[in-house]
Amino acid sequence: MSDCNLKSILEKIARKYNCKIWINKKIGRRISFIEKAGNEYYLPPMVVYEDDKFIIFVENLKRSDEEFKKLIQEVVDCARNN
Repeated sequence: MSDCNLKSILEKIARKYNCKIWINKKIGRRISFIEKAGNEYYLPPMVVYEDDKFIIFVENLKRSDEEFKKLIQEVVDCARNN
């Protein structure tokens, strides 16, 4: 087990970027919810990350910068190690 806390990283992103964010694990053609943070905005979700194992969605993302990309990679690394 890793010492990272997936929920706290997602909450940091949700607070900083005023969005809802959640990560899912791909299982064949299906996806399985892992964790989320942020308020519901009832907007269409956007895929901000996808690979062969994980997919990350956001709602209400107004901007994406280098720090956002680093935090997303931290989420993926944390999910891989758990």
